[in-house]
Amino acid sequence: MNLSIKPCGPVKATVTLPGSKYIANRLLPLCALASTTSHIKNVVNNDDIQTAAAGLSQLGYQIQTDGNALKINPRQVTAMKPIDIYTAHSGTFSRFVAAIAALEKVPVNIECSAKMATRPMIELFDALRSLSVEIDTPNGCLPAKIIGPVKGNECRLDASRSSQYLSALLIIAPLLDDGLRINLTGSVVSRAYVDMTIQLMKKMSVNVEEDEQGFYVPPGQKYQGIDFMISPDPVSSSYFMGAAAISGGEILLKNFDKNSLQGEAGFYQVLEKMGCKITFQGDDLLVEGPERLQAISIDMGGMPDAVQTLAVVACFAQGITTITNIEHLAFKESNRIEDTANELRKTGIKVESGKDYLKIEGGIPHGANIETHDDHRMAMSMALLGIKTPDICILDSQVVAKSFPKYWDYLADIGISTFPQTKSLG
Repeated sequence: MNLSIKPCGPVKATVTLPGSKYIANRLLPLCALASTTSHIKNVVNNDDIQTAAAGLSQLGYQIQTDGNALKINPRQVTAMKPIDIYTAHSGTFSRFVAAIAALEKVPVNIECSAKMATRPMIELFDALRSLSVEIDTPNGCLPAKIIGPVKGNECRLDASRSSQYLSALLIIAPLLDDGLRINLTGSVVSRAYVDMTIQLMKKMSVNVEEDEQGFYVPPGQKYQGIDFMISPDPVSSSYFMGAAAISGGEILLKNFDKNSLQGEAGFYQVLEKMGCKITFQGDDLLVEGPERLQAISIDMGGMPDAVQTLAVVACFAQGITTITNIEHLAFKESNRIEDTANELRKTGIKVESGKDYLKIEGGIPHGANIETHDDHRMAMSMALLGIKTPDICILDSQVVAKSFPKYWDYLADIGISTFPQTKSLG
């Protein structure tokens, strides 16, 4: 469905958001591999989580869903025949389940969507191959057949394109008899997400050691099940902060976890630099937009999934906003550098793009059909253009189901209305 956004005045609302999909994406496999039962609450019900639960169930892991809660029991039996798994669009689950599949003694066939089949996997596959895992893949991506089990306790890994490779290997390490040493070749992109994985592993009684060479998970450790309440998703919160910033209104975000290891939890500080007023009220965060936003120059390497939100906010700022250290965004659901630049240019905004940066000159956008490129974050961020700009139409708006199925309902709740668009805006 194509949705047009109805311009509105300053928004003023209180928002309580679903739990972080990044935490849920990690807790699902961690708890599945645990030796005791886990109970997870405030789990967002999106396509990625449903895909992960279904894929792990195919491997025989015991996952029960009750609304926004999960009960995960230890696996009772191991697979005796080849297994087929479908990972859809989920890059996180694709990387994690490839490593988990390598624990099996039977072949595991991993299929995916056409979009996921273009996203890189080769660095993870090379690391697994060095651990005696057989991987049959036509081009270093999915689909792939993985034949384990893992043998050995040391590998090399290049995590400069995706931190998910490193998290995947860390997740399976406690299941290996001799532990696992991961020697890194180069820098780790999106390091905060690795720290999140390690923090959750620690909560489940597994310690990870780090040195100059990389990471080491000592043998003899087991995941212990936990009871866990997932805090609201910082990336989802960025859209509502952006709405306050663009409209000159105010949004109160309930139960905001300012201490989250998720880098995007610091997005309010970015908006503060652009002129927004930030106030903490106990566990809640109030964001008030200014009369006029100011452009900034900022390294966004630590909060990659808020880059598109910032790019849209920058369209309404005075001056040129420069966003750097984002090279890895070219390998997300879309090319989030060039595709974002091209969609903003459709609205008349001047954008310069390069291998690892965006430069956006604030102005007055005009209406346009916005292609989502099968990217949920493209749809959610670009919708914010419509707060002040008539005739912004988001094509294939249903792509938000990947991470935030009720996004359009949440926008309506804060006063940003949408309506189906059946005709082209030219």
